[in-house]
Amino acid sequence: MVETYLTKIIKQHYHTFSDTEKKVADYFLEIGNNAVAKTIANISDDIEVSQATIFKFVKKIGFNGFQDFKISIARNANSSVIDPSIIAYTDIDENDSSYQIASKVINANIASINNFMQSITEEKLDNILSMIYNSETIHFFGIGGSSVIAFDSYQKFLRTKYSCDYIFDYHLQLMYTTKLTDKDLIFLFSHSGQSIETLNLAKEIAKTSAKLVVLTGNSTSELINLADETIIAYSEESKFRTESLSARILYLSLMDIFYVNVMYHDNVDSYKSMDNIRSALSVSKTDNDYIL
Repeated sequence: MVETYLTKIIKQHYHTFSDTEKKVADYFLEIGNNAVAKTIANISDDIEVSQATIFKFVKKIGFNGFQDFKISIARNANSSVIDPSIIAYTDIDENDSSYQIASKVINANIASINNFMQSITEEKLDNILSMIYNSETIHFFGIGGSSVIAFDSYQKFLRTKYSCDYIFDYHLQLMYTTKLTDKDLIFLFSHSGQSIETLNLAKEIAKTSAKLVVLTGNSTSELINLADETIIAYSEESKFRTESLSARILYLSLMDIFYVNVMYHDNVDSYKSMDNIRSALSVSKTDNDYIL
């Protein structure tokens, strides 16, 4: 069975729906891409729920409104996800060879990245890049497993011309928020979007003039309302790999996208920064050709 763009989005949230919301979700799953031809009044009549309920439903699954919902479906009408039996880790059998498992893991990661590219827009990327270009210091915050992504992003962006900051400890992160100004940009990672610590951080950052970019897998998270920009990374969960681990490659790829754009945005300063780092690291290498 081919999983459509709309099916994938609804599946991500289905377990959080009320009975009424499941009624709306089941209707959209049934009509699929034909939803673009429906008005909110049509749907209200078809399933006998209020228009307000439908509007709240599309907001809950990550859209700005019903029109935004229809435009997104229309834009992705021809996109689909490979049959889950081909890409999912749950398809791995204990009798599979090491090579078969390797192939399934790689195919799953490729499919995840392809699907992810369908969920981000050039406008969103350019908006975040503009925040980077207008900042002086970039901070990378995350709690638990998300701190790994934050740290990887930090060591990557150290190669740019921007000052960068990474703090592992939650309490120190909270303390540092009091130092933030309009020249600071924070990338805040939280795949679940439900961490109390991360939410507290976002609330403190929102009190400042700094810009906040949230990267999460939860389109209903309160973090979204606190952020200046958000990118949502959907992923599949499997038997031995939680969806937060499956999404890790998406976050790493996304930060690679920003990093490469930044480096090409100002070649002169980027090369200068790289040369300075090579020079600093040369004392720790036996062959300077292999630095970085």
